[in-house]
Amino acid sequence: MQDPSHTPSKRRHRASSSRVVLPALLLAAVVFVLDQAIKLLVEQTMSLNESIVLVPDLLSLTYIQNDGGAFGILGGSQTILLAGSLVAVVVVFWMLVSGPPSRLTTLASGLILGGAAGNLADRLSSGYVTDYVHFDFWYIFNLADVAIVSGVLLLLFTSFAPRRRA
Repeated sequence: MQDPSHTPSKRRHRASSSRVVLPALLLAAVVFVLDQAIKLLVEQTMSLNESIVLVPDLLSLTYIQNDGGAFGILGGSQTILLAGSLVAVVVVFWMLVSGPPSRLTTLASGLILGGAAGNLADRLSSGYVTDYVHFDFWYIFNLADVAIVSGVLLLLFTSFAPRRRA
């Protein structure tokens, strides 16, 4: 009797899943490495709360340690923030493997996974996230935050965009 896990349709699904998951994971790895490298550079070359004006009245490089989530919410609530990160990662992986996602969904998933991994690594290693990009009219953030927000916006776009018929 043939093992049902080795049927042609199961093999095709596993092969197509790996074709989707691998690019998302590679993008996530690039985002993670860049994020961690920039954070390390900021931490090693700047003093805490130091600010370097890049564009007067618009953009500064400002080194802070954020123990909260986006916009500083839930400051000091590490358990909630870690659980939220874990849920987000599980949901994104589920989206990747549950069906054939579009290229934009794969791109969005890689951005979200890489950003979440970067901020999660900070929280696990030090209890805070290093933030450094500061527009005078906005909160201070980092590359991981940009990746997460970009990925979420792409997912929203793909969910509201009309589907093309084959």
